[in-house]
Amino acid sequence: KGHSICPKCHHELKAKDLVPLFSYIFLGGKCRYCKAPIPKRYPITELLLAVCYTAILFRFDLTIQTVVCLILVSCLFTLSLIDLDIQIIPDRFLIIPAVCRIAQLIYEGGWDALWHAFIPALILGGGVLVLSLVMDKLLKKDSMGGGDIKLLAMLGLFFTLPECLLLLLVSCIIGLVMAAILVKMKSGKAFPFGPAISIAAFIVLLCGQPVVNWYMSLF
Repeated sequence: KGHSICPKCHHELKAKDLVPLFSYIFLGGKCRYCKAPIPKRYPITELLLAVCYTAILFRFDLTIQTVVCLILVSCLFTLSLIDLDIQIIPDRFLIIPAVCRIAQLIYEGGWDALWHAFIPALILGGGVLVLSLVMDKLLKKDSMGGGDIKLLAMLGLFFTLPECLLLLLVSCIIGLVMAAILVKMKSGKAFPFGPAISIAAFIVLLCGQPVVNWYMSLF
């Protein structure tokens, strides 16, 4: 909450301190005020997000879809970092892209387009919710967080039903890889599934439809 601060001296940072990548370079990787080293996490994530933005622009060109997808990617990126840190997915990062997507659907296709988009969202979110409740009973512990289920439901607004199935598959594969890495590192931290879902969503956003078309052509 509030303005950005230096994690070391807690000095409130100015706009000139927050220019992505360039501030880090021009400041020599150190805080302007206390000269403490700036964690490399910041320039790395800024560069990563720039790559994501560029990929979205190349995929959708200068369209309304690009604007909505940039908002979605920004929210997915932010909630992933938060989930990695404190295992929480704030609702605001689900509501913002959902509202933007709903507005886009109504603008481009009217209420019919919105209704058709709600069907995958309901099936994806509802299906995972039912599966999660069953697994909770069998395992006698929480199998998936409520934030992850809401995240999947929101993403259902952006994808067709076949793409939603692809999203689930890719999420599970990425999740297993991330879980294996955490086990190998012996971090002892709870496994956050939000980043895996977010990475999978980005992949499906860029190439989900061609993959689905290729798979359907096999039958």
